[in-house]
Amino acid sequence: MNIKLLTFGLILTLIPFVNYGQTREEKTVVIFNKFNLIKNHKMNYEFQLEPLKYQTTGNDSLKILELEKKVSEEEIIKRMGSAFNEIFSDEEINSIYEFVHSSAFEKFFKSEETFKVISSQFVDIDNEIEEITKILKAPIEEPAKKFEPIPVDKEDGFYETVDYTYSTEEKNIQLENNPSITTKDILEVKKTYNKYNDNNPEISIVLTKDGARNFYLLTKANIGKPIAIVIDNQIVSLPKVQSEIMGGKLSIIGDFSEEEIDRMIEKLKRK
Repeated sequence: MNIKLLTFGLILTLIPFVNYGQTREEKTVVIFNKFNLIKNHKMNYEFQLEPLKYQTTGNDSLKILELEKKVSEEEIIKRMGSAFNEIFSDEEINSIYEFVHSSAFEKFFKSEETFKVISSQFVDIDNEIEEITKILKAPIEEPAKKFEPIPVDKEDGFYETVDYTYSTEEKNIQLENNPSITTKDILEVKKTYNKYNDNNPEISIVLTKDGARNFYLLTKANIGKPIAIVIDNQIVSLPKVQSEIMGGKLSIIGDFSEEEIDRMIEKLKRK
């Protein structure tokens, strides 16, 4: 009986020290991961460096490659670890480490239920704002005009518009002689469904590395202007560029039927 009690006592005694079996550095990395600090920091620099890769040449291109190495996961952990060493004591690191393993952390940072419960306390305010917004919008909202394809004698691709002004009618849009993006610049094209647009079908495109660079330059040079998407000798869409687009991923959205989208995808797959 004494042996059993002694064993049980040892187990209870050891439990508080389980969390302290790791080194400060190991605990710090766990904290980083729990708060997504490494991932977010890396994404922040990738967002800044990505467009520069398309614009720089020569020595500047080499500098970009060196900077990418400096924001590797290992390097970020090292630098953020140094920052934490300056800010937090060992005792404070232990406190944070215990917190990120607690149910309170999971409820506050990970559980959607927490935010649902908070939101439920403001439903009456949200509903009143929504009602007022509907009333204000009703007299001035007009149904969206369906875009009618415009016949053109051009190869498939993405074109800059020429001499465009805000008063230019769609039917009078003039295009550059050659496309900035051709079907050869397309790495992948497929049909997807947009959950934010009533699950309507759209064309999802991934460009090659050169295509992504050209598309970035095309959109950067045409902010505030439309670019023409030509498929099967028709301008099927004239989206207005809001900002430069990097990454080489885009979607063609319109009032298209499933059959129309399937035909356009087959056409874009031809090199």
